[in-house]
Amino acid sequence: MNARLTKLIHGCKAPVFLLMLPLGLVNAADLHQAQAAGGLRDCIAQARGTAAVAGCEKQAQLSLKKRNEHLSAAIRARLNRSQLVIFERSATAWQTFFEQETAMLDLSLAQRTDGLGASLRPGAITRLYEQREQQLREHLHNLSRKKTRPRQKRP
Repeated sequence: MNARLTKLIHGCKAPVFLLMLPLGLVNAADLHQAQAAGGLRDCIAQARGTAAVAGCEKQAQLSLKKRNEHLSAAIRARLNRSQLVIFERSATAWQTFFEQETAMLDLSLAQRTDGLGASLRPGAITRLYEQREQQLREHLHNLSRKKTRPRQKRP
């Protein structure tokens, strides 16, 4: 299969950054209100320009950090002392992963020839926080499940 995923324009793939051209300005209060009301997608939909989009991503990251802290606290509350050690190791390992992944993002995005690296970085960082939130939610869900004895079959 030799199908193209993007159309060629004059022998070059259509640059994605044309979609991100500034169309005007939206003030920070409007962006923050959109972020609080409808989330990241709504904020980005109202944003005009890469700086405004980066502002939306920054707000989303702060919100995700807070949620991750709350989820971590809820998990800690359900663990005993020996289990806490395991969770703290996991949290430390994730922080190390996050720092190394951010360093790798900086390295790889700097190598992009289309110049989009700086504008893609905030979204990539947000995605890392989203992934961690999902992991923490799954752990909390698993810890919240009541243990039940399996039903025994009747003879």
